[in-house]
Amino acid sequence: MIRTVTLGDLWLLRRKPRYQQVLYTERLLAYSHRPLWFALQSMLAGNHRERMTLVLAERGGFALAQAMGRLGRPEQDVIYLATNGTRSEQTPSDYELWFHLLHRLCADAAQHSVQRLYAALPSQHNELREIFRQVGFQAYTHRQILHLSGPDWDQGTRLAPMRAQSRRDHWAIHKLYGIVAPHLVQQAEVRNARHWTLYQPYSLVRRQAWVLGPDDDLTAYLRLLSGPSSHVFSLLIRPDAREQAVDVLRFGLAQLSDSRPVYLILREYQQELFESAVRLGFQPVGEQILLVKHTVVPIRRTVLAPSLEVGLEPRVSVRRYAWPPTVREER
Repeated sequence: MIRTVTLGDLWLLRRKPRYQQVLYTERLLAYSHRPLWFALQSMLAGNHRERMTLVLAERGGFALAQAMGRLGRPEQDVIYLATNGTRSEQTPSDYELWFHLLHRLCADAAQHSVQRLYAALPSQHNELREIFRQVGFQAYTHRQILHLSGPDWDQGTRLAPMRAQSRRDHWAIHKLYGIVAPHLVQQAEVRNARHWTLYQPYSLVRRQAWVLGPDDDLTAYLRLLSGPSSHVFSLLIRPDAREQAVDVLRFGLAQLSDSRPVYLILREYQQELFESAVRLGFQPVGEQILLVKHTVVPIRRTVLAPSLEVGLEPRVSVRRYAWPPTVREER
């Protein structure tokens, strides 16, 4: 039976899971995910678009699935899957339990008006990817997670003349994103200019961003997420200005004043930036495949369709009048 998390489930979550899979997003890299605390928040606030925790308890098997919403967006990220208890021959496999949980998670998300669900899977985990594929998720890109494992070996001192992001830069950043990201990625993520807003109240993650170039034609965009666990950078830069990537990243590193781990996320269509990141001391530590599932189907109709469709036409009955007979007709 699949149900929402209850108070009795919290005791089981205190134990170490038999098998778990954390699907790291940028936010989860910035702070450690705590399934017990997340489940408690889901139970107190009620499972809805912001956070959702589902539990499957059947034939001695206990499994858990969690999804986190994106602020101001009808979207959720699947972030955690786990199984507890002792494995036996009568107990369904972990992947079978997760399949049923994900199927129910998608149905509940649709009831809460969630239009898209995302998942970032380890690229080498083929079994887990097959489960998501059977549920209806589709891959749209890959990305590399790089960790700053050493100092700037080039020891350069040049910094890009970047400025802090302001409200007037939202549309310019979105325009830069449209230049860098392929159409398939843009269709999967459905972003708009408001996506680049930095304000996020009551969050463990602090957001900062800087831009380079004129207001209406930016050259680069650098975003930093800082949490209790680490700093996470993401970068957008015009293809014809890739030689400035090193200076842009140096500017971002110069803004850090503590010793927390530093990560950089680059997608597969940003391969030309890998060499610049390695020169600064970044080393790849993992590769993910990004998946998306749409819970709604877009329908496109032309504006002129109603006027062109063949259908019933309005008719107005006109009264017939008989002309009075003429003199000859009377005779």
